[in-house]
Amino acid sequence: MHSHRLLLTLLLTGVLTSAQLQAEEPVAQTPVNKPELTWCLDHFSRFHHYEDVATPFGPSVELMQELARRSGFTLRFTPRTPVSRCFRLLAEGKADLMSNLKFSPDRAEIMFLLPYETTVAESVFLRRNDDRPLAHFNQLKNLTVASIRGYLFSQATMQFLKQNSSHVAEVDSIESGLEMLYRGRVDALISPTVSTSEAIFATSSYQDRFRIAALEMGGDNVEHINIGLSRASPHKDLLPVIKSQLQAMQQDGTVKRLYTDVVINPKLQQLKRVNP
Repeated sequence: MHSHRLLLTLLLTGVLTSAQLQAEEPVAQTPVNKPELTWCLDHFSRFHHYEDVATPFGPSVELMQELARRSGFTLRFTPRTPVSRCFRLLAEGKADLMSNLKFSPDRAEIMFLLPYETTVAESVFLRRNDDRPLAHFNQLKNLTVASIRGYLFSQATMQFLKQNSSHVAEVDSIESGLEMLYRGRVDALISPTVSTSEAIFATSSYQDRFRIAALEMGGDNVEHINIGLSRASPHKDLLPVIKSQLQAMQQDGTVKRLYTDVVINPKLQQLKRVNP
């Protein structure tokens, strides 16, 4: 009888212990598949490097990856893609995101534009030995000018280019424009300040060959650069959270730390301080 009680006690103890162990085991979680958003991009000097690499890198990439982490989606990259094709892909909903965009009504028709930083206005680049003072748009009318085809400049610059198209040569790239200026085929190049300066610093034959004119191209209008989310994206329902997280990144200094403080090369001021 005593042995039967002992056996029953051991069996009950084993059952209880097993139940306790099972209750204390972690419950397996079903993995949640994050939405995957595709960022369409080309190489953009100083902002995101996408030459001879499989994965882009640079301040824009750091910013976009942090935005993806906070917003709860996985960021994918297209192969290196011309900007004009990126616009078509977003219009068709075949890509989701672009970055470093200025506002235009045409762009706003195909994507939600989310501002995250003020723009650095374009500049007029001259040869260093060109001693002409250049502080007003009217002074450009006497020069042969090159500008970058398809680039959206500030409103004042776009108006000047439209009104003076007869003596403005459009080129396909910053590098082509600098080469024309270097060889004296044009007198001035209107081009994005940061990327053009970076192209100059990266080319040994361009050292001490150029300067930035005193003309302030942006005028008094404050313009912004934006991240674009396709209106045809299957993930456009993420717009509120992406917008909210981007604003939080501005307020807590993340945009400044990851992006603004990195893209502006300290050497840029050297081009502005050059005396012809």
